[in-house]
Amino acid sequence: MDSIPVSLSNCTNLKTLNLSYNFLTGEIPATFGQLNSLQTLDLTHNYVSGWIPPELGNSCDSLLELKLSHNNITGPIPVTFSACSWLQFLDLSNNNISGPFPDSILLNLGSLESLFLSNNMISGSFPSSISSCKSLRIVDFSSNKFSGIIPPDMCSGASLLEELRLPDNLITREIPPQLSECSQLKTIDFSLNYLNGTIPPELGKLEHLEQFIAWFNGLEGNIPAELGKCKNLKDLILNNNQLTGEIPVELFNCSNLEWISLTSNELTGQIPGEFGLLTRLAVLQLANNSLSGEIPGELGNCSSLVWLDLNSNKLTGEIPPRLGRQLGAKALSGILAGNTLVFVRNVGNSCKGVGGLLEFSGIRPERLLQIPTLKSCDFARMYSGAVLSLFTQYQTLEYLDLSYNHLRGKIPDEIGEMIALQVLELAHNQLSGEIPSSLGQLRNLGVFDASHNRLQGQIPESFSNLSFLVQIDLSNNELTGPIPQRGQLSTLPATQYANNPGLCGVPLPECHNGNNQPTVTQGTEGDKKGHRLAAAAWANSIVMGVLISIASICILIVWAIAMRARRREAEEVKMLNSLQACHAATTWKIDKEKEPLSINVATFQRQLRKLKFSQLIEATNGFSAASLIGCGGFGEVFKATLKDGSSVAIKKLIRLSCQGDREFMAEMETLGKIKHRNLVPLLGYCKVGEERLLVYEFMQYGSLEEVLHGRAKTRDQRILTWEERKKIARGAAKGLCFLHHNCIPHIIHRDMKSSNVLLDHEMEARVSDFGMARLISALDTHLSVSTLAGTPGYVPPEYYQSFRCTAKGDVYSFGVVLLELLTGKRPTDKDDFGDTNLVGWVKMKVRDGKPMEVIDPELLLVTKGTDEAEAEEVKEMVRYLEITLQCVDDFPSKRPNMLQVVAMLRELMPGSANGSSNSG
Repeated sequence: MDSIPVSLSNCTNLKTLNLSYNFLTGEIPATFGQLNSLQTLDLTHNYVSGWIPPELGNSCDSLLELKLSHNNITGPIPVTFSACSWLQFLDLSNNNISGPFPDSILLNLGSLESLFLSNNMISGSFPSSISSCKSLRIVDFSSNKFSGIIPPDMCSGASLLEELRLPDNLITREIPPQLSECSQLKTIDFSLNYLNGTIPPELGKLEHLEQFIAWFNGLEGNIPAELGKCKNLKDLILNNNQLTGEIPVELFNCSNLEWISLTSNELTGQIPGEFGLLTRLAVLQLANNSLSGEIPGELGNCSSLVWLDLNSNKLTGEIPPRLGRQLGAKALSGILAGNTLVFVRNVGNSCKGVGGLLEFSGIRPERLLQIPTLKSCDFARMYSGAVLSLFTQYQTLEYLDLSYNHLRGKIPDEIGEMIALQVLELAHNQLSGEIPSSLGQLRNLGVFDASHNRLQGQIPESFSNLSFLVQIDLSNNELTGPIPQRGQLSTLPATQYANNPGLCGVPLPECHNGNNQPTVTQGTEGDKKGHRLAAAAWANSIVMGVLISIASICILIVWAIAMRARRREAEEVKMLNSLQACHAATTWKIDKEKEPLSINVATFQRQLRKLKFSQLIEATNGFSAASLIGCGGFGEVFKATLKDGSSVAIKKLIRLSCQGDREFMAEMETLGKIKHRNLVPLLGYCKVGEERLLVYEFMQYGSLEEVLHGRAKTRDQRILTWEERKKIARGAAKGLCFLHHNCIPHIIHRDMKSSNVLLDHEMEARVSDFGMARLISALDTHLSVSTLAGTPGYVPPEYYQSFRCTAKGDVYSFGVVLLELLTGKRPTDKDDFGDTNLVGWVKMKVRDGKPMEVIDPELLLVTKGTDEAEAEEVKEMVRYLEITLQCVDDFPSKRPNMLQVVAMLRELMPGSANGSSNSG
């Protein structure tokens, strides 16, 4: 971490100085003003701080490009920049520049072509002098505090303007009609401001306009029909305004439209059938208006449509059998290629619909949470990332929300042909008939809500095939019959099936077939031969004596056996009582009549071959609270000390009565064969009643979370040295790498965190709980989740938007564990991070040029002694931080895989060959 060398100012003939993408700190040297020949100065993506030196204006006689973006520069923009009359490119974006923008600067910048000031804290009025920039093509003031009005005369001078980006500011009043004089305009973005009035019809003169984005303002009146003259228009995003009237049919002259969002306005009338003319339309959002009439069948002609949201209107009629993109349609190319997509998901039940797409280019993500009127739901969450931008590659409609309307009739069978469908919302309508079994073909379906309708019949057995289903709501219908027990359906809460009087089966009460009447047999036979008994009395007395003698012997034998059985039964009752005792740490569902407690534990190691469940009860003192050593999302963990003195860890799984014995045993047999020095081995398993137990090797030092964050109960907290932390990081990486790349079938962990990294007696890291994640075959790339994947603070952003888990998601979670090792902090802590988390806090510190502040102070206290060794160790920590930041990149495609992570961590080892066993 070096500062910019002041000696560079001696290079008076220097024309280009490019120091971008380094770890430079400190301030920009004021002596750079002496570089009179300098044409390009590029310091982007560093940790430069302080004010921009006014002396820099002295070198403006020759300066053509000044690029200072992505640093931590503060203070105002120096007025001396007004001397930069040859300046063509000025980029000060993504800093902490404050103060008003000096209006006088632009008066002399007649050569300026690009002006980037986004993501700062610049205040004051929008500079009216911008009209002096005759060559200006791009203006980006996104995410600042500019106020006032848009200058009406701006285009009188800046007539070559192509992009005008002002989202997330404090701009007021009306959109000036004179903007139409900027005849080259391609992009207008006024989102998240305080504009009012009507949309000027004069904007229809902008024949090059491609993006008109002005969501979340106070715009009123009709959508001008003149916009239909903008033949190149691709994005019309005007949601969250107060627009009224009908959707103008002239709009459909814009055949290049790809994204139309008019959600949350006051639009009326019908949905025009002319939408079917828009063959490039990919996103259509008309939710939360007062649109009426039927859904036009012409939407089936929108061969690129993959996102359709019509919820919360007054639509009637039946659902058209064909909507949006159909199988066999030609491949999409370039659609929404330049957009920054963000999905705002409504998690709570107080919101209508699943959520919506927003164009969020240049807007800080936290801004959404600061606008209560936009965040209509208390539980709205915002997700972005590379995965979301790929949704236009789907073969059919991917998102369909028709909820909260007045639709009637049946759910069309043809919806089952929309093989890419992930979200299907039909709730709060008047739909009737049966649920089509063809919906069971929607293998990608993650959300299905058909609640509050009049659906009848049974839930199709084909729904058992919906392995990606994470949310279903069929409540408040007239469904009957059993809930399919295979697949996901029986794992979901009973509330999702409530108010269906004829529905039964897990998670609802069990089904009764009415054929459980006990059979009654009668047999009476009178013996009419009493006279013969009298004749044989003497013979019987002899036989009776012999029988009594034999019976006495038998009774003695039976009594001995019975006493032994009674003692064993008493012991089992005692054990069962101990499980239900007040000191037990968990509840049990065991029918002792069907499940003897002496059942054997299926084991994978010879020395445990005769282990019984009853011995586990004894070894844990009835699974008492004293033996409880951990609690996680998959169940409690107990320490059991066996009679031979050895210890094992027993995980009692959360109760999943839906899971069949065959599937459970098959999965356990698979996991029992997975062996690696950095995985916690599964030693055995057992099923008793509805309970399932897993037996693991006991780890002496417990979890990394306990060691790092001081939750250990039986020992003093120890401070891990840097060497120990590196060893733990390498071990955990190797274990996760084995699961991803060497294990057959491949396994995605799904819940990688510090509490799932256990430490054995040699402080070697062992990854645990990997068996709780679902197995995937070598051909699969995604994994469905039955609940929200992972633990807060460890969850990568893409989990929330695609309802899928990938190996790159595990890499992100592993990156958080690496950050815990480096910082000593928990992944979420309001006292340390406020509204953000560990990842956000570390990224902010690094962006501010303060990476050393994230390193655990206790770690810096434990040094190697010599200055050279200490300096080398600090360099290792910085390199470790770089690796970690790669792992927690927001874009999954930019994250390394675990093979690459193992290789990078191995480089931190002295002599790189030590202990460098491969992941296998």
